[in-house]
Amino acid sequence: MLLIMCGCIACTPTVSNKAKILLDKATSHYSKGEYNTAKLLVDSIHTQFPRNIEERKKARILMFNIEYQETARNLLYLDSIMPLVQQQWDSMAVDYILLDTAYVEKKTYQHNVFQKQTPSTTLICEVMETGDINLISINAGNARNHVAVKVSSNDVYADTKEVAVNNAYNNQFTDLGIQWEYVTFDKNNQGEVPGFIELYANQNITVSLLGDRNYTYTLSRNNAKAIAASVQFARQTALYKQLQSEYKKSTDKLAWIKQKLVAEESPY
Repeated sequence: MLLIMCGCIACTPTVSNKAKILLDKATSHYSKGEYNTAKLLVDSIHTQFPRNIEERKKARILMFNIEYQETARNLLYLDSIMPLVQQQWDSMAVDYILLDTAYVEKKTYQHNVFQKQTPSTTLICEVMETGDINLISINAGNARNHVAVKVSSNDVYADTKEVAVNNAYNNQFTDLGIQWEYVTFDKNNQGEVPGFIELYANQNITVSLLGDRNYTYTLSRNNAKAIAASVQFARQTALYKQLQSEYKKSTDKLAWIKQKLVAEESPY
C-alpha cells in the first residue's frame, strides 16, 4: 500500500508542473494565432498560481507578445483602410469651404451652397473637424426671439431643444436696419433635425421658428440638399477622425510593448 501511495504521489503533477502545462497550452494557441484562447490561459496562470513567480513571469512575457501581434495586426488593417476613407473624404471635401478659425480651436467646414447665397431666413449648418454638426437657424426681418426650430414633412416632424435668448448661441443684432437672429444648435440640443432633413431632403420641408412670435416657411431644396450632404460629410469626417485616433493609439501601444519586451529581455 505504501508503495502504491508513493507511486500515486509521484504521478500527481506538482503546482509548478500544472502552471507549466497551462503555459505550454497558451504558447501553442499563441503560435497558431488563437490569441483570445491564449490570453484566457495566461489569465488562469495568474489566478490559479499566484505564488509561482517563474511561470507567471513567462506568462507575462507571453501576454506582451500576444498584445504586440494583435496591435501589429490592427495597424495593418488601419494601413489598408485609412487611404480608402481619406480618398472618400477628399472627394466630398471639394464641396466645402474651410471657415476662418482664428478664434476657434477646431477646423470648421461649410458647404459652398451656404457660402454663395445671400443671408436670409433659412437653415444652414457647419461641420466640425470632429464630425459634429452645428445647425444654424437664421431669421432676418421682424424680431421673433426664436429659441427652437421644428421641421416637418407631411405628418412627421423633428424638433430641437430650446436655446435661450440670453444664451451665447442665440445671437441677435441689427445690421443696416435689419434685425438678425442667429441661433446655433449643437450636438447637445439639435435633436434629430439634421438627420430628418437628410431623410426628407427631396421633399417639401416646413420649418417653424418657435419663440415669442412663431413663424413658418418652406426650406429651399438647395439648402435641404446641402444640409443632407453635410450630415453625410460629417459622418465621413467622424470616421476618418476615429481611424486617425486608433492609429495613433496603436502606434503608441506598439512602442510601449517593445519597451516592455526589451526590459524583459524577450524577442517580439
